[in-house]
This record gives sequence, structure tokens and C-alpha cells, in this order.
Amino acid sequence: MYNLLMSFKKNFPGLFIIIFFFLVFTYHTLYRHWTYNSNAFDLGIYTQVAYLYSQGLSPLSTLKHMNILGDHFGIILFLISPVYKLLPYPETLLTIQALFVSISGIFIYLIALDRTKDILQSSILTFAYLSAPGILSAVNFDFHLATISVLPLSLILFCWYFKKWKLYWFFLLFSILFKEDIPIFIVGLGLFSLTKKQIKLGISTLIFGLLSFYFIKFQIMAHISQGAEAGYINSSILPLTNLVKLSYLLFTQPGSFINIFFDSPTKIRTLIILYGQLLFLPFLSALSWFSIMPYLFIRFSSNLTHYWGTNFHYNANLAPFLIVSTIFVLKKIQLPKYLFNTLLILTVIISNFYLNGVVLDTFHLNPKNIEKYNYLNITLKDIPANKTISAQSPIVPHLSNRNKIYLYPEVLDADYIVLDESLIYYPMQNIEFRDKISALKSSPDWKLDQQINSLLIFSKNNSY
Repeated sequence: MYNLLMSFKKNFPGLFIIIFFFLVFTYHTLYRHWTYNSNAFDLGIYTQVAYLYSQGLSPLSTLKHMNILGDHFGIILFLISPVYKLLPYPETLLTIQALFVSISGIFIYLIALDRTKDILQSSILTFAYLSAPGILSAVNFDFHLATISVLPLSLILFCWYFKKWKLYWFFLLFSILFKEDIPIFIVGLGLFSLTKKQIKLGISTLIFGLLSFYFIKFQIMAHISQGAEAGYINSSILPLTNLVKLSYLLFTQPGSFINIFFDSPTKIRTLIILYGQLLFLPFLSALSWFSIMPYLFIRFSSNLTHYWGTNFHYNANLAPFLIVSTIFVLKKIQLPKYLFNTLLILTVIISNFYLNGVVLDTFHLNPKNIEKYNYLNITLKDIPANKTISAQSPIVPHLSNRNKIYLYPEVLDADYIVLDESLIYYPMQNIEFRDKISALKSSPDWKLDQQINSLLIFSKNNSY
């Protein structure tokens, strides 16, 4: 008991940071959801899938019109579904996400503590990790598999660092249940292990990463959904699915590969934000080059510009490798602790707090704003759970515990259309949205069942 208490006392700063961010992340995401700022893509999608799993049904997302495993290979949702069956609410997924992200900080803290032998510096590094722009943007977005994957990735790095090889292989297997791109990071860790002269470990990790990526992406997902093997990489300007053509380009036009990182101000800004938050130290670590750069290369080679930036969830799973790379570099360059700590604190304040206001904004959220949406919460509960719904994006997550739900203006076989003129109209523009409401009001196929404040509920006119 004495040793346990001493251990708790010693690691209290780290544990305090973990608890602090768990509370901040939980309240922030729940507040967004309760004030109807969560969305069909992606909270609505994953809420419906978790519901379908909890009912023993196939994860056929009517929002994506596909088996969700053909979109993202997230078996972890199936494992989470018993919890969701007990607590069938979107808030369950949001809380689980906050918990997974926060807990991942424990393993970062322990690596830092062992490496630096300094509680203060380890605490600052952990704080920098959990307040990283990639994590804050992901938490501020919605629930996503990429965001919760920071937990298994941190566990893998923890086991690799402390040479806990049985757990290492267990978490390698566990990690590929989160998302299909996890093997990219595993391959990077295998290559990094080779640079550390861990030949057997490096080769076996490398083989595991390559084989798991091949079988998940090109066999399992391709079998589940036609064309899934090219999903999210078919937008690349490079032939990423053709190794022969890709290798030919690499040898004949190597400069074009480098240019991909610098041919847009958005990409340069992303690199500056991701690496600058840690004083650009990850650039000095081979772990960063092997694990992060291939992932960024795939994103930056896309002709879809939203993959290039720092918004949404795209950079969350880079955070564990960025911070551990920094921890490794610190030992080599031996910066004075007071200098590094001061610079990192200033960077965190400017980059992670001032430019990304998630943490600070959380303390200014007004709980009374939630009451403004009581008319929605009360009315939506009256819609039968066995009915098919077409709803506005912010409303979808609140109604997605059902077999079929669509994102308006897609209607198909919906029994109800649920809209609110005070909420965002995505994917429509204001004029289009209001024109459609006028058309629904005059349509003989639909009747306006309820109009409460700005909420409109149309039901199918079966008598017509």
C-alpha cells in the first residue's frame, strides 16, 4: 500500500493532467452535441453503426449507403457495442472518445518520465501532447476512429520503449481493429526498429504491418464493398495502388515526390503547425520520418484539399509519434531543461491555446445555452424509433438509433422529414434549404405534423 501511495504521489502531476483533459474533452464534445453542433458525418454514422451492432445487425450505414467496414475498418465499434447497448446514446461514444484520448496520455507521460527523469518536464510534454492541434481539432470535430486510435498507438510505443514484447504484439493486433491505416504507422515503427539495430523485431514488425495492410485494405474491405481497396487513396495524383508505376515515378521523377509536400501554402502551414508546436524537434528523429511522413505523403498527394489541412480528425493519430519523437530527441541534443520547458510552454500557449481555442473556450461555455434546445429534445423523443427518418445534419446524431436514417435532402423511403431552420443547412445553401421547405409545405406527398419554434416535422401523406 505504501509503494502504491508513493507511486501515486510521484505521478500525481501526470494523473492530474490526464483527468483535466478528460473532463475538458468530455464536456466540450457533449456541449457541442447538446447544442446541436454535432453532425451526421461522422457522429451520426458511428452512432447508427454502434446501434446496429448492439442489436446484432449488420453495420449497414444508410448515411453512407454501404457496410461501414468497407469505408473504415473499425471492428472496435463492435467491441464497444455492448457498452452502447447498456447506454444507447451518442454521448456514450463521445465520452469513450474523450476517455481513450486522455488515457493515451498516461503512456506518453511514463515514456517521458523514464527518458527525462524529470516530473515537471514529463508533465509539460504530456500537456503538450494532449493539447496538440491535431488532437484538439479532432475532439472539436466529432467522434471518429482516427481519434480514438491514439490509444492503441500510444500503447504500442509504450510497449516498444519498455520492451514489453508480449504486450507489444498483443497491442499490434489490437490496433488494427481501429482503422485500416494503422498498419502504415506499424510499418514505420518496424523501419525505425531496424535503425536501432533491432533486426528481428524490425523485420517482423515490418512484415506484420505490410501483411495486415494488404489483407485488410485489399482483401477484407474489398470483399465487403466493391472498390473499397481504392477508397480514400483513389483521389491521389499518384498511382498509390500500383507499386510498379509508383516505383517507376520514384526513380524517374524523384523531385515530384518532394514537391508534393511544398506545392501548397496549406500543406506548408500544416507542417509548421504539426512540427512547430514541438519546436520542430520531431524532424530530428527517424521515428518521425518513418511513421509520420508516409501518412502525410498519402494525404498531401490527394487532389481533395480538405486532406491537407489541420481541421477535422486527420492529424490526431500523428500526435503520439510526434511527441515520442520529441522525447527521443531531447536525450540526444541535451537542451537545458529550463530553456526547453520555457519554450515549450510558450509554444503550447500560442499554438495550442491561442490559435486553437478548444481548451480555453470550454471554460466559457454557457450551460444555459443548452436550455435553448429543449424544444428539440422533447419533440424528437416523440418520433417512433421504428420509423425511417430523413433529417438535417445536426439532428441526425440525435435520431440515429434506428435501422434507417438519411441526411436531408436525401429522402428515399423516409416516413418523416425533420428540419430546423435555426441549424446549419449542410450540404445545402440557405436559399436551397428554404426553397425545399416551401416545396414540402405545398407537396401533396407530405404533411406538416408539427411546427415548434423553428422545428418542422413532416410525415409521409399515406392517404394521398
